[in-house]
Amino acid sequence: MCYSTHLKKRKRLRLFTMFIACVFVLGCSTPNMTEQDKQVEIINEEVGKLIANTKISAVSVAFVTEGVVSTYHYGEFSDGSSPSDNILYDIGSITKTHVGLILAQAVSDGLIELDAPISRYLDRVNKEALQYQGVEITVRHLATHISGLPTDLSCDGANLLPDERLTCFIAHDDENLLNILNGYTLQEKPGNRYRYSNAGVRLIGIALEELYNAPIEQLLKRYVFKFTGQIETFAHFSESERARWIRGVHENGLPTPDASDYFNAAGGLKSTVPDMGRYLSYYLNSDNEIAEKALTLLAGDEDGLGRAYIWNTFRLDSEGQYYHGGGTFGTSAWISIYPRERLGIFLVTPYVSDSAQEQLNITANTIIEKYRQK
Repeated sequence: MCYSTHLKKRKRLRLFTMFIACVFVLGCSTPNMTEQDKQVEIINEEVGKLIANTKISAVSVAFVTEGVVSTYHYGEFSDGSSPSDNILYDIGSITKTHVGLILAQAVSDGLIELDAPISRYLDRVNKEALQYQGVEITVRHLATHISGLPTDLSCDGANLLPDERLTCFIAHDDENLLNILNGYTLQEKPGNRYRYSNAGVRLIGIALEELYNAPIEQLLKRYVFKFTGQIETFAHFSESERARWIRGVHENGLPTPDASDYFNAAGGLKSTVPDMGRYLSYYLNSDNEIAEKALTLLAGDEDGLGRAYIWNTFRLDSEGQYYHGGGTFGTSAWISIYPRERLGIFLVTPYVSDSAQEQLNITANTIIEKYRQK
């Protein structure tokens, strides 16, 4: 694998500064500069609109096409510092797609079956809590958010302040999750409807830990980072790594709590933009069978909305899009890949609002559409 930095540019866009930090090449290929200039123009324009028309003040981008990863950084953080390739961002629920790769590995290894009841792999859980009128929750149900489980089994009080919610999240560890689940009564039949569930993905994580007899952090290193090439994606920080992490801000002005130590299978990874570029490239440029398996449609429709291994899908027969959002106390993120076209994009901002992920989604979609038309 060869990396060559060949693009550095600085430009004033309204009241914020844009930094194109680097371009690194997989396989030592060099893009046509006309195409590269068009890419820069499109991303500058669309991220410029995003910052000019919202309260978002800083955005970082990884863009992948034909084996080339480009990273871009715009604006300023709330403390006046600038984003860069060195910054560690929360990626929130994009963590789930990483866990999807481990699940795909376990299916390939014959350790777990998608249509088997999840209770088969969770010895500590009351089987009755994982069924409704005789229909049991399967691994597939959990991986595609149609299990009937709620978003969370705890810490969902509307009036909790951020610090209170974080304290609750930390106390609501996997052992606590299983204890609550053992007294839980499922309210609907599994497989009937989509209902996003952090709890469901955490159960997948617990099952994978038991199957491989290793914590999820080790499984990420063994079955994900080893193959994606990610070298700056972390579940937990050293002190030097923590110094590079950006906490972010919330639109309501309340201080965001320090959730840097919070991690489970449903969320909590932190990563740099170049490392997320490596993650994108793994799906777009690898012939690894696990990457291909992880993108298999598990629920929904080819010509509409669906789900793969904890990826969302959109019109796989035409648009060919896989996507996921990520949100934490102080960060919003978005990732999309288009394997047939070898295109991928990741956007992240240290800012949270009710609409921030949607705004990143729209910006990402527009960039891809304009790039297709170049």
